[in-house]
Amino acid sequence: MIKIIDPVMIKIFSFQIRWYGVIIISAILIALIILNHLLKRETELEFEFFIDFLLFAFPLAIVGGRLYYVIFNLDYYLADPIRIIALHEGGLAIHGALLFAFLLLFFMSQKRDISLLKILDYISPPLVLAQSIGRWGNFFNQEAYGRIVSVDYFRFFPDFIREQMYIHGEFREPTFLYESAANFFIFIFLYFYLRKKQKTTGNTFAFYLFFYSVFRFVIEDLRTDSLMYAGLEIAKIISAILALIAIFLFILNKKKET
Repeated sequence: MIKIIDPVMIKIFSFQIRWYGVIIISAILIALIILNHLLKRETELEFEFFIDFLLFAFPLAIVGGRLYYVIFNLDYYLADPIRIIALHEGGLAIHGALLFAFLLLFFMSQKRDISLLKILDYISPPLVLAQSIGRWGNFFNQEAYGRIVSVDYFRFFPDFIREQMYIHGEFREPTFLYESAANFFIFIFLYFYLRKKQKTTGNTFAFYLFFYSVFRFVIEDLRTDSLMYAGLEIAKIISAILALIAIFLFILNKKKET
Protein backbone atom coordinates (compact mmCIF):
# COMPACT_ATOMS: atom_id res chain seq x y z
CA MET A 1 0.00 0.00 0.00
CA ILE A 2 1.35 3.39 -1.03
CA LYS A 3 1.39 5.98 1.75
CA ILE A 4 1.39 9.62 0.62
CA ILE A 5 2.73 12.11 3.18
CA ASP A 6 0.10 14.68 4.15
CA PRO A 7 1.30 18.19 3.17
CA VAL A 8 -0.30 19.43 6.41
CA MET A 9 2.13 18.89 9.27
CA ILE A 10 -0.16 20.03 12.10
CA LYS A 11 -3.87 20.85 12.06
CA ILE A 12 -5.78 22.32 14.99
CA PHE A 13 -9.37 23.01 13.99
CA SER A 14 -9.03 25.31 10.93
CA PHE A 15 -5.43 26.29 11.77
CA GLN A 16 -2.81 24.49 9.70
CA ILE A 17 0.97 24.30 9.66
CA ARG A 18 2.17 22.83 6.39
CA TRP A 19 5.44 21.11 5.63
CA TYR A 20 6.07 23.57 2.78
CA GLY A 21 6.13 26.56 5.12
CA VAL A 22 8.17 24.79 7.78
CA ILE A 23 10.82 23.84 5.23
CA ILE A 24 11.02 27.36 3.78
CA ILE A 25 11.45 28.90 7.25
CA SER A 26 14.03 26.25 8.16
CA ALA A 27 15.94 26.95 4.93
CA ILE A 28 16.08 30.67 5.74
CA LEU A 29 17.30 30.08 9.30
CA ILE A 30 20.03 27.68 8.15
CA ALA A 31 21.07 30.14 5.43
CA LEU A 32 21.39 32.90 8.06
CA ILE A 33 23.62 30.69 10.22
CA ILE A 34 25.89 29.99 7.24
CA LEU A 35 25.94 33.67 6.26
CA ASN A 36 26.86 34.76 9.79
CA HIS A 37 29.70 32.23 9.76
CA LEU A 38 31.02 33.48 6.40
CA LEU A 39 30.94 37.11 7.53
CA LYS A 40 33.23 36.52 10.51
CA ARG A 41 36.27 37.07 8.28
CA GLU A 42 34.71 40.02 6.42
CA THR A 43 35.28 43.59 7.63
CA GLU A 44 33.23 45.59 5.12
CA LEU A 45 29.89 43.83 5.56
CA GLU A 46 27.84 43.48 8.72
CA PHE A 47 25.37 40.73 9.53
CA GLU A 48 22.82 43.36 10.64
CA PHE A 49 22.61 44.64 7.06
CA PHE A 50 21.41 41.23 5.89
CA ILE A 51 18.89 40.98 8.72
CA ASP A 52 17.45 44.35 7.67
CA PHE A 53 17.39 43.12 4.08
CA LEU A 54 15.66 39.86 5.00
CA LEU A 55 12.88 41.60 6.93
CA PHE A 56 11.77 43.25 3.69
CA ALA A 57 13.03 40.65 1.22
CA PHE A 58 11.06 37.75 2.67
CA PRO A 59 7.57 39.19 2.04
CA LEU A 60 8.73 40.77 -1.23
CA ALA A 61 10.13 37.47 -2.48
CA ILE A 62 6.85 35.72 -1.68
CA VAL A 63 4.94 38.40 -3.60
CA GLY A 64 7.40 38.22 -6.51
CA GLY A 65 7.45 34.43 -6.63
CA ARG A 66 3.67 34.22 -6.48
CA LEU A 67 3.11 37.01 -9.02
CA TYR A 68 5.49 35.35 -11.46
CA TYR A 69 3.71 32.01 -11.03
CA VAL A 70 0.24 33.54 -11.38
CA ILE A 71 1.14 35.49 -14.54
CA PHE A 72 2.14 32.29 -16.33
CA ASN A 73 -0.98 30.48 -15.09
CA LEU A 74 -3.29 33.43 -15.64
CA ASP A 75 -6.28 31.59 -17.09
CA TYR A 76 -6.36 29.22 -14.13
CA TYR A 77 -6.30 32.01 -11.55
CA LEU A 78 -8.70 34.30 -13.39
CA ALA A 79 -11.23 31.47 -13.28
CA ASP A 80 -10.85 31.29 -9.49
CA PRO A 81 -9.12 34.50 -8.25
CA ILE A 82 -9.28 33.56 -4.56
CA ARG A 83 -6.65 30.89 -5.26
CA ILE A 84 -4.11 33.65 -5.95
CA ILE A 85 -3.66 34.06 -2.19
CA ALA A 86 -3.82 30.31 -1.46
CA LEU A 87 -0.07 30.07 -0.83
CA HIS A 88 -0.51 26.89 1.18
CA GLU A 89 -1.16 25.11 -2.13
CA GLY A 90 2.34 25.96 -3.32
CA GLY A 91 3.10 27.84 -6.50
CA LEU A 92 6.08 30.11 -5.83
CA ALA A 93 8.46 30.61 -8.76
CA ILE A 94 12.07 31.03 -7.67
CA HIS A 95 12.97 33.36 -10.54
CA GLY A 96 10.21 35.80 -9.56
CA ALA A 97 11.25 35.68 -5.91
CA LEU A 98 14.91 36.30 -6.77
CA LEU A 99 14.05 39.22 -9.06
CA PHE A 100 12.11 41.08 -6.38
CA ALA A 101 14.79 40.35 -3.77
CA PHE A 102 17.54 41.54 -6.13
CA LEU A 103 15.77 44.84 -6.81
CA LEU A 104 15.49 45.45 -3.07
CA LEU A 105 19.14 44.54 -2.55
CA PHE A 106 20.20 46.93 -5.31
CA PHE A 107 18.23 49.75 -3.68
CA MET A 108 19.67 49.05 -0.21
CA SER A 109 23.25 48.77 -1.46
CA GLN A 110 22.97 52.12 -3.22
CA LYS A 111 21.39 53.78 -0.21
CA ARG A 112 24.07 52.51 2.18
CA ASP A 113 26.95 52.83 -0.30
CA ILE A 114 27.99 49.17 -0.13
CA SER A 115 29.39 47.12 -3.02
CA LEU A 116 26.48 45.23 -4.57
CA LEU A 117 28.77 42.54 -6.00
CA LYS A 118 30.39 41.89 -2.63
CA ILE A 119 26.95 41.53 -1.04
CA LEU A 120 25.92 39.11 -3.79
CA ASP A 121 29.12 37.12 -3.29
CA TYR A 122 28.30 36.51 0.35
CA ILE A 123 24.63 35.85 -0.25
CA SER A 124 25.23 33.26 -3.00
CA PRO A 125 26.40 30.24 -0.92
CA PRO A 126 23.65 30.43 1.74
CA LEU A 127 21.07 31.27 -0.93
CA VAL A 128 21.75 28.20 -3.04
CA LEU A 129 21.78 26.05 0.11
CA ALA A 130 18.36 27.48 1.02
CA GLN A 131 17.18 26.64 -2.50
CA SER A 132 18.45 23.08 -2.04
CA ILE A 133 16.50 22.69 1.20
CA GLY A 134 13.46 24.52 -0.16
CA ARG A 135 13.02 21.98 -2.96
CA TRP A 136 11.89 19.51 -0.32
CA GLY A 137 8.84 21.69 0.13
CA ASN A 138 7.98 20.69 -3.45
CA PHE A 139 8.42 17.08 -2.39
CA PHE A 140 5.73 17.34 0.29
CA ASN A 141 3.44 19.28 -2.06
CA GLN A 142 4.09 16.77 -4.88
CA GLU A 143 5.38 19.50 -7.21
CA ALA A 144 8.38 19.90 -9.52
CA TYR A 145 8.16 16.32 -10.78
CA GLY A 146 9.18 14.74 -14.06
CA ARG A 147 8.05 12.15 -16.56
CA ILE A 148 6.13 8.97 -15.78
CA VAL A 149 8.48 6.14 -14.79
CA SER A 150 8.10 2.52 -13.71
CA VAL A 151 8.34 1.46 -10.08
CA ASP A 152 11.70 -0.18 -10.92
CA TYR A 153 13.15 3.29 -11.45
CA PHE A 154 13.01 3.79 -7.67
CA ARG A 155 14.84 0.62 -6.68
CA PHE A 156 17.80 2.67 -5.37
CA PHE A 157 15.61 5.32 -3.72
CA PRO A 158 14.18 5.24 -0.18
CA ASP A 159 10.58 4.06 0.04
CA PHE A 160 9.29 7.44 1.25
CA ILE A 161 10.52 9.14 -1.94
CA ARG A 162 9.08 6.43 -4.18
CA GLU A 163 5.70 6.61 -2.48
CA GLN A 164 5.53 10.42 -2.49
CA MET A 165 6.31 10.43 -6.20
CA TYR A 166 3.13 8.46 -6.87
CA ILE A 167 1.15 11.35 -8.38
CA HIS A 168 -2.21 11.16 -10.17
CA GLY A 169 -2.01 7.37 -10.34
CA GLU A 170 1.52 7.21 -11.82
CA PHE A 171 5.09 7.16 -10.52
CA ARG A 172 6.95 10.34 -11.45
CA GLU A 173 10.64 11.13 -11.82
CA PRO A 174 11.82 13.06 -8.70
CA THR A 175 13.26 16.09 -10.49
CA PHE A 176 12.93 18.09 -7.27
CA LEU A 177 15.62 15.80 -5.84
CA TYR A 178 17.95 16.34 -8.81
CA GLU A 179 17.79 20.10 -8.34
CA SER A 180 18.14 19.83 -4.58
CA ALA A 181 21.29 17.72 -4.99
CA ALA A 182 22.71 20.00 -7.70
CA ASN A 183 22.16 23.07 -5.53
CA PHE A 184 23.84 21.39 -2.58
CA PHE A 185 26.97 20.65 -4.62
CA ILE A 186 26.97 24.25 -5.89
CA PHE A 187 26.83 25.38 -2.26
CA ILE A 188 29.87 23.26 -1.34
CA PHE A 189 31.87 24.73 -4.23
CA LEU A 190 30.84 28.33 -3.51
CA TYR A 191 31.47 27.99 0.22
CA PHE A 192 35.11 26.98 -0.24
CA TYR A 193 35.67 29.35 -3.16
CA LEU A 194 34.44 32.32 -1.12
CA ARG A 195 36.80 31.44 1.72
CA LYS A 196 39.83 31.72 -0.58
CA LYS A 197 42.10 34.61 0.37
CA GLN A 198 42.59 35.76 -3.23
CA LYS A 199 39.42 36.06 -5.29
CA THR A 200 37.83 38.66 -7.53
CA THR A 201 34.76 40.42 -6.17
CA GLY A 202 31.73 39.26 -8.14
CA ASN A 203 33.12 35.88 -9.20
CA THR A 204 31.39 33.92 -6.43
CA PHE A 205 28.06 35.37 -7.52
CA ALA A 206 28.92 34.72 -11.18
CA PHE A 207 29.69 31.07 -10.38
CA TYR A 208 26.36 30.77 -8.58
CA LEU A 209 24.49 32.36 -11.45
CA PHE A 210 26.19 30.19 -14.06
CA PHE A 211 26.06 26.79 -12.33
CA TYR A 212 22.55 27.23 -11.01
CA SER A 213 21.27 28.34 -14.41
CA VAL A 214 22.95 25.48 -16.27
CA PHE A 215 21.62 22.85 -13.88
CA ARG A 216 18.16 24.42 -13.89
CA PHE A 217 18.15 24.50 -17.71
CA VAL A 218 19.00 20.79 -17.90
CA ILE A 219 16.62 19.70 -15.14
CA GLU A 220 13.77 21.80 -16.52
CA ASP A 221 13.90 19.63 -19.63
CA LEU A 222 12.98 16.64 -17.46
CA ARG A 223 10.03 18.29 -15.74
CA THR A 224 6.45 17.97 -16.93
CA ASP A 225 4.91 20.74 -14.80
CA SER A 226 7.00 23.66 -16.10
CA LEU A 227 5.58 27.15 -16.52
CA MET A 228 5.02 27.73 -20.23
CA TYR A 229 4.51 30.71 -22.52
CA ALA A 230 3.87 30.39 -26.26
CA GLY A 231 5.02 26.78 -26.10
CA LEU A 232 8.33 27.68 -24.45
CA GLU A 233 9.55 26.74 -20.97
CA ILE A 234 9.96 30.05 -19.14
CA ALA A 235 12.57 28.76 -16.69
CA LYS A 236 14.83 27.62 -19.55
CA ILE A 237 14.68 31.05 -21.19
CA ILE A 238 15.46 32.83 -17.91
CA SER A 239 18.23 30.33 -17.12
CA ALA A 240 19.88 30.89 -20.49
CA ILE A 241 19.79 34.67 -19.99
CA LEU A 242 21.24 34.40 -16.47
CA ALA A 243 24.02 32.08 -17.66
CA LEU A 244 24.98 34.65 -20.31
CA ILE A 245 24.98 37.40 -17.66
CA ALA A 246 27.32 35.24 -15.56
CA ILE A 247 29.71 34.78 -18.49
CA PHE A 248 29.65 38.54 -19.12
CA LEU A 249 30.49 39.14 -15.46
CA PHE A 250 33.42 36.69 -15.65
CA ILE A 251 34.77 38.50 -18.73
CA LEU A 252 34.33 41.88 -17.05
CA ASN A 253 36.18 40.72 -13.95
CA LYS A 254 38.97 39.21 -16.05
CA LYS A 255 39.51 42.55 -17.79
CA LYS A 256 39.72 44.29 -14.40
CA GLU A 257 42.46 41.89 -13.33
CA THR A 258 44.64 42.67 -16.38
